[in-house]
Amino acid sequence: MVVIVYVFLGAVMMAIFIYWFKNQCDMIENKQDKVIDLIEDTRLLAEKAQVMIQAGIVGDDATANAINDGTYSGPWPEKRADGGYLSLYDNLRILKVAGINHRKDIGNYTGRLEVALVPEPTNQFDPNAIKIVAEDSHHLGYIEAHQTDFVRSLALDTFPYRCMCFIDEHKDEFDGHTFYTGFVYIKKKDGSR
Repeated sequence: MVVIVYVFLGAVMMAIFIYWFKNQCDMIENKQDKVIDLIEDTRLLAEKAQVMIQAGIVGDDATANAINDGTYSGPWPEKRADGGYLSLYDNLRILKVAGINHRKDIGNYTGRLEVALVPEPTNQFDPNAIKIVAEDSHHLGYIEAHQTDFVRSLALDTFPYRCMCFIDEHKDEFDGHTFYTGFVYIKKKDGSR
């Protein structure tokens, strides 16, 4: 009789455990679905923001208005391997800021800011260098060396050339150190190649 009671109690405990485990699995599955939905919503929000940024820089009010009222049906910008986006416009180029993590006080310049592209012919490493400076003349970084001739053609060699820059702060997930990424949005001058 005692054995039967223990077997019965064991079966009841197993049933309770199975019920509890199933509920835990369902909760985890629901949370995973919510996380997947949140990731998708965040991606879509980032793409909408990118379209708004690009439309604003080139003066495309119709696209900006369509994003705002939810009727936009055009293309979404593709993410590049370097973290930037491809431009939706023929007259806009988005280029990575080089050397940004070697600049002092860069954390004071996160977000959207107007910058000037300024040739630096006295640069000891590259006399063709183009530096990126904030409105207060703080040096933020450089146009990547392989892009300087292209930037000169976009700007028609008219310097300083004003454009928009976006700098983001990130935390390394492994060691927690802070690092930055930056991209300049360069609108072609009329007549540029």
